[in-house]
Amino acid sequence: MPKKKVKMLQDKPVVYELPEIKEKQGTLERELERDVAKSTTTKSALQQRILADDIGGDYDEDHDLEATPLAALDVTYEDDADEASDMIDLGIQIGKMRITERIGGLSRPRISEEISAGLSASQPPQLGGQKPTIEDMPDFLKPGDQYLVPNSGFFFGQIGEPPSILQFLPYKAAADQLMNQYFISVHPIAPCAHRPTLEATYASFWEEINAGFEPRPSMQALIFGAMFSGAISMDEAVVPPELGGFSKANWVASLKMGTESALSKANLLRTTKVETMQAFIMYMIPLCRAEVSRAHSVLVAAAFRMAECMGLHRDGEAYGLSPLETHVRRLIWHQLCFLDIRTCEAQGPKPIIRRDDYDTKLPINCNEEDLTHAVTPPEPADVWTTNTLALIRFEINEMMRIIWIDRRRLETRRTTLTAVLAKIENFRRRMCEKYDHLLDVAQPKQRYAKSVMYLLTCRLHVMILHPYHSNAANPMPPRLNQILIASGIMIVEHAILLETNPSFREWAWYLGAYFQYQIALLLATEVYFRPQSREADRIWSCLDYAFTIDPRLPPETKALQILSEIQGKTAIYMQMRKMRGPTSLARAIPGQNVVAGTAMHSQDVQHNQLQQPASGIPPEIPKIEPGYTPPMPAGRPVPQQPQMVFAGVADGQALWSLPPNHTSPESDGSSIDQGHQIPAPRMVGGATSSVPQGSIMDTIDWDTINALFPNDPHTGGLSMHGFHDPNFGVANWSN
Repeated sequence: MPKKKVKMLQDKPVVYELPEIKEKQGTLERELERDVAKSTTTKSALQQRILADDIGGDYDEDHDLEATPLAALDVTYEDDADEASDMIDLGIQIGKMRITERIGGLSRPRISEEISAGLSASQPPQLGGQKPTIEDMPDFLKPGDQYLVPNSGFFFGQIGEPPSILQFLPYKAAADQLMNQYFISVHPIAPCAHRPTLEATYASFWEEINAGFEPRPSMQALIFGAMFSGAISMDEAVVPPELGGFSKANWVASLKMGTESALSKANLLRTTKVETMQAFIMYMIPLCRAEVSRAHSVLVAAAFRMAECMGLHRDGEAYGLSPLETHVRRLIWHQLCFLDIRTCEAQGPKPIIRRDDYDTKLPINCNEEDLTHAVTPPEPADVWTTNTLALIRFEINEMMRIIWIDRRRLETRRTTLTAVLAKIENFRRRMCEKYDHLLDVAQPKQRYAKSVMYLLTCRLHVMILHPYHSNAANPMPPRLNQILIASGIMIVEHAILLETNPSFREWAWYLGAYFQYQIALLLATEVYFRPQSREADRIWSCLDYAFTIDPRLPPETKALQILSEIQGKTAIYMQMRKMRGPTSLARAIPGQNVVAGTAMHSQDVQHNQLQQPASGIPPEIPKIEPGYTPPMPAGRPVPQQPQMVFAGVADGQALWSLPPNHTSPESDGSSIDQGHQIPAPRMVGGATSSVPQGSIMDTIDWDTINALFPNDPHTGGLSMHGFHDPNFGVANWSN
C-alpha cells in the first residue's frame, strides 16, 4: 500500500493518496514551467507548441495493463486460420458499425458468451452444423466498399520486371480531373503536400511524359498517390465524363496498382527521399479509414521506422531547412502519427510512436501561398487558414496518445480519474480558446472543422470512462455517467452531420478515419437498461441511424435486437477466427448480468442528485449488500448473483469483468475476507508491489468534478460545452 500524507485543516484530517499528491505536485511544477516559458517564447513557437504537451504531464510505460479474466493482451491463431484471414480480419459489420475481437486494445475471443450472459434469460449461441466456409461466408463478415488491402508485392519487391507506368497512366484529361478531385476532396482535410509545389510537380510530370522521358520513380509515386486518393474520394454515383465512362471501382483498382508499382520502383524500403515517403503516406491515408486490417497496421509500423531513419522525427528547422521543406516534413510526420493511432485502435494493443521519440513541431497556421518563396518562417495567423483543420486534428491526436497511456496508469493506480478528467477538460477548454474564434460556422469548410474538433474531443471522455459504464458491482456515479452518455451522443450526432450534410459531401469519404459508430453499442446498452433516461430520444435518433433499424419499433425491442444480433454474429466470427487464448482466459466463467437492477438504482440516485444544489459533494450512493437482489421490472427475470458483470464498453464495445469483490481463476495467492478481494502481490520490474484496494471511483474529488461539469441552471441537467449547440443538433443533420 502506498504511504499516505495527512495534514490538519480546521482540526479535520484530510487524507491524500500518494498518487494524488504526486499529480498535484506535478501540475504545479508544469504550470510554473509554462509561465516561465511563455515569458520568453515567440508567438510562432507558442502557436506550434502542442497543447497536449502542456497538459499531458509526465508518464511512465513500465507497467502492463491489467487484463480482466476474459481478456488477454495477445492471442495466437491456429495454423489454418490464414485461409480466411483476408476475408474476416476486419470483424463483423452491423449497420454502420464494425467490431473485431480486439476490444479496447485487448483481445476478447469469448465476447459472444459474455454478451449472451448479459441478456436476460439468454442462452449461449446455438450455431449448429459446421462453420461457414469461404464460399458461403455471411455478408456481415465480408469487407465493405471502403476496404482496400495493400499489396505486399510492392512492399517486399516485385517478382520480375516492374510494369511500365504507361499501363496505369490515365489520359491527360482524366488525370487532370483526378488531380482536381484530390485538391477539392482530399487536400483540405488530409494534406500531405504543399499545394503550389504539388501543382508544379504535376506540370513537370506531364512535360516529361510528353517529351518521351520517364519521370523519376518518386515523382511517379507522388502523382499516382494523389490521383489514387482523388479517385477514392469520388462519389460512386457521380463519375465525371472526363473519366471515360469507367466506374469508380475500375479507376481505384488501376491507380492503386500504379501507385504500388511506382513505390516499388522508388525502392521504398531503402529510400532516403522525402518525396517517396510523402507518396507512401499519401497512399496509406485513404486505406486506413473505416476498415483496417493487420496488413495496414504492419505497413504503418514499417513507415514509422523508415521515417525515423530519414530524420522526419526531428524538426526541419534543426537541420537549417527552408520553411517550405520544413512544412512538408511536418505534415508527413504528423499524418504518420495519426495513422499510428488509427491502426492501433483497430488492430494493435498500443501506439508505437511515443511523444518523447520526436520533436517535430506543428505546421504554422498560415496559408500555403505564404510558404512558397519564404526565406524565413511566416508569422502564424490568428484567422482561418488552409492549415487550420490539419492543426486541429494533429493537436487532438497527440492528446489521444496521452490518453492511451493514462488508461494504463489508471489501471495501476498511478493517477486518479479526477486528474485525467481534469486534464481532458483543460485540453478541451484550451482547444476552444485557441481555435473556436477562428471558425465561422457559416462557411462549410470551417463548420466541418468545428464538427470534427467537437467529435474528436468528445472521444477523449469516452476513452477514459467507458470501462466503468454500467458496472453492476460498483455502479458509475450518475454525474460521470451523464458525462459519458452526453459525449457519446455528441460523437454520433456529429458523425451523422458529417456524413449527411450536403455541404460536407466532398469530404464524407473520410468519416471512417474519425469514427466507426462503435460508441452506438454503449448507447444501446445504456438505453436498454435505462429506458427512462433524460436523453433517450436523442439516443434513439442516433441508434436508428447507426443500426438502420425501423424507428417505429418499441425501444426495448430495438435494443434487444441490436444486442442479440451482435451476440449471434460474433459467435460465428469467433468460430471462424480460430483464436487460442491463454489457459486462464479459457477458465473464466461468464455469469448473468445484474446491470438492470443497479441501473435503476443509479437512476434513483441520479434523480436525487439533480435535486441537490450545484455546489457541494453529490449524495453518497448506497452500497449494495452481498446477495442483495434489486427489484426488477415486470417481464424481466430476476438475475442471480453473477460470476461476471458488465464492466463497460471500450470505444463503444461491450466489456465484462469480475466484480471487485470476486476472485478470478488465475488469482493464485488472493483470498476472500468478508466479501472483499485481497489482491496478490504483483511483480513490477523485479520488485514486489501491490495495487491499492478499492475502486478507482473512491479517488474521485467531487468538488473538482462538479466544478468541471456543473449543472445547467435552466434544465438541471449536465452543462457540457457544445452539448446544446444549435449548430450541431439533430435538426441540422441535413441542413
